[in-house]
Amino acid sequence: MVSLRCGEVEERTYSRIAEVPVLEEDVTSIPSPRYSSPNINVKSSKLSSLGAELSEDDVSACLGMAKAIEILGAMESIGACAVETTSVYGAAIAIPQIGRSALWPKTMFWLSMRAYVFLVLNYVIQTMFVYYIYDSQTNMNPYGGQMHLCDFGSHVANCPNNKDCHGPGGTEIPNPGNLYPYDIWNTRKFVRDGMQALFPDMKDKIDSNFDPGEYGVESYYCRLICIFLFMVAIADEFQNIRDLVKLLYYLPTNDNQLWVQYDPPQWASKQHVKDVNGVRELEFVRFKVNGMPLRWKIINLVVVLLPKIFIWRMLTMAGVHFLMETAAMVDQIVNTTALQFVFTTDELILDRLTTKATRHIMSNLQDYDLFDNNQYEEQSDQECLETYAENEMTWTMGARDWWLLPRRLFWAVGLTIAFLAEYYCHNCKRMGDGSLVSTDQYYPPDAHLDIGSFVLKFFSLSVPYGTDVSQAFWTMPVSNTGD
Repeated sequence: MVSLRCGEVEERTYSRIAEVPVLEEDVTSIPSPRYSSPNINVKSSKLSSLGAELSEDDVSACLGMAKAIEILGAMESIGACAVETTSVYGAAIAIPQIGRSALWPKTMFWLSMRAYVFLVLNYVIQTMFVYYIYDSQTNMNPYGGQMHLCDFGSHVANCPNNKDCHGPGGTEIPNPGNLYPYDIWNTRKFVRDGMQALFPDMKDKIDSNFDPGEYGVESYYCRLICIFLFMVAIADEFQNIRDLVKLLYYLPTNDNQLWVQYDPPQWASKQHVKDVNGVRELEFVRFKVNGMPLRWKIINLVVVLLPKIFIWRMLTMAGVHFLMETAAMVDQIVNTTALQFVFTTDELILDRLTTKATRHIMSNLQDYDLFDNNQYEEQSDQECLETYAENEMTWTMGARDWWLLPRRLFWAVGLTIAFLAEYYCHNCKRMGDGSLVSTDQYYPPDAHLDIGSFVLKFFSLSVPYGTDVSQAFWTMPVSNTGD
């Protein structure tokens, strides 16, 4: 008997492999594999109407594209029930359901409690962000004497002698050199007024020599672009809300469908699969969105969905207002990215504060498919090609092609128009020459925004601080605006 050490076996094996000559032309001459089905009759197919002779490669490409379009189109149009796997909102839904499916082990109970704690933490942080933005806009700004920006100087290139060419000081803006953000304009105006107070006998001379300029927006179109980009992020969050509604509505109301299963392979022994594929025991545990009892749907509706809608609505409205009140172009761009950060706090909390176990479960959570893939699995190649020729080789659009439209783009444009209209409706008024200027401004009764007024903003309602124009700290000078 000859005994060989492991190293000798490997060395001899490698030496034998090295002795086999491998020529480059032999490798490049190997034909690429093609799929050819004897059941496909191209000549009788509707593809023959294309007027060109189809090769095997053409048929293979059309057949592959036909199957991909049908399956991917169904996935896009019908979709699936899914949770946000990168957000504490999704963790607050999935972790308790997995714990329920496993009969509430101690570990899953505490992971569920942690998920709810982080959910509440996210609510507090995002709500306070929104509150302070509103507090600054509705209370701090009026105490600083600031009016709404509206469209002051929005089309300065057309000035003078045009609409929106008068600033809140009542003077006309002759060119961009007379246009300033509020803090600079207010400082220049303070210097002029201070000089007039110190030297009242020289008031006319000071007024003719000290020009504080006017407060207005530097670029109307830059502001619109920034708001649209903000709305693209908002539309994505809006889609998450729609997906959550879809989840609660379409998921089967069932106590027996489980969100976690141990699913070892059946085609071979588990140990054999581990040895061959290098998988671990944890990879046999499958987490999947599944049926949900009615009581849990109600809990998720109250605890997750409604607060999520409230925060989305308030932050969107506050963000649009904030960007509309930003005059400088650079500040508009920077503030757009800053506002989008507020929407990512739920993802930040999940990524930084949760356990590895929670992050593993969420990253491996499978969706609940709403479309049936079996019809495409059982369809013959000939039928698939016929459907492909009938539906794809024509420019006629039907209901099945609805998913091709950029729906999220439409949502972004529609939301932009809606929230811009809301801003103008609440904060601006139209003058006789067509200019959109700020409404009359009154000092708020309290130093900070009260909670009741903050909640009313969700319903697009606000408590007016005053109606007597004589009590307003600012009103638009109307002598030069045609009103």
